Amino acid sequence: MKKILITGLVFLVIFLIYLANMDKKVYYVALGDSLEREYVSNEEVYGYSYYIKNYLKKDDLLERYSDDFAKADTRITDIIKDINNNTKITTNKGSFSLKNALIKADLITVNISSNDVFNKLKGNNIVYNDVYDYIDDLAYDLDNLFKLMREYCKEDIVMVGPYNPFSDSSDKLDVYEYFNEKYKDVCGEYDIIYVDLSDISEINGQNYERIANRVIDKMSKNFSKKE
Repeated sequence: MKKILITGLVFLVIFLIYLANMDKKVYYVALGDSLEREYVSNEEVYGYSYYIKNYLKKDDLLERYSDDFAKADTRITDIIKDINNNTKITTNKGSFSLKNALIKADLITVNISSNDVFNKLKGNNIVYNDVYDYIDDLAYDLDNLFKLMREYCKEDIVMVGPYNPFSDSSDKLDVYEYFNEKYKDVCGEYDIIYVDLSDISEINGQNYERIANRVIDKMSKNFSKKE
């Protein structure tokens, strides 16, 4: 009886140590569009989250990483639909649903719909009032998205804002600043950490790493709490 009790205590201690170590790890989910799923290197498609994942992995802080729900042409309403439908993904690690990923996540990064706005600012016949109305609609959708995400995720959500390709055009720059502020305001309503990219004018491999470093800087205190 004594041996059984001691054996049971040993297993309990091992299990508690395992749980404690798991709690130090970060379950990281990346959602978004082409900013998340565009850059190609050695036939691998990835975005800024690739560098965040590697940072966590290097410091032995990564429990799991998933960008499986991110797609280059994703829009805000697509993510809302995926959550409501509880979209499931099958990987080599098994099947899991988006709701389950949101519940388990310690960190979620989101970027969305910047290119939709930028495309409306191309050409010579831009109707600026229509663009501003479109941004208002995006902000409304983003509000609905974060309201829904907060039903499942109480941990850290980071919104990566739009980059700024319009420094040489005052009218387009005004639109960009309005767009940036609208996204930032919505984030403030739901305790979402906002990463401003107003000084980044183009997206490439180097700037993906800069974006990742900004997220890491914002999250450094939170990551240290896991240690």
